[in-house]
Amino acid sequence: MLNNEIAPHEAFEIHELLQLKNNCALKASNLSGMVADPKLRLILETDLDKTQNQIKDLRGLLQQSEYEIQI
Repeated sequence: MLNNEIAPHEAFEIHELLQLKNNCALKASNLSGMVADPKLRLILETDLDKTQNQIKDLRGLLQQSEYEIQI
């Protein structure tokens, strides 16, 4: 039988990943406004979209856990 509960150390690791992804999203968002090259802008915007989806997924995992961590 599998245990789907998130352990405290896993919640902490997810929280750290969430902080990293938030920083990446902020940087990609800021840089995309300053980039003139359309290909590079597309890469940054694609990265931002993927990062935002990952942030949603990580928040969902943290909300499933029983541990209260400030997001």
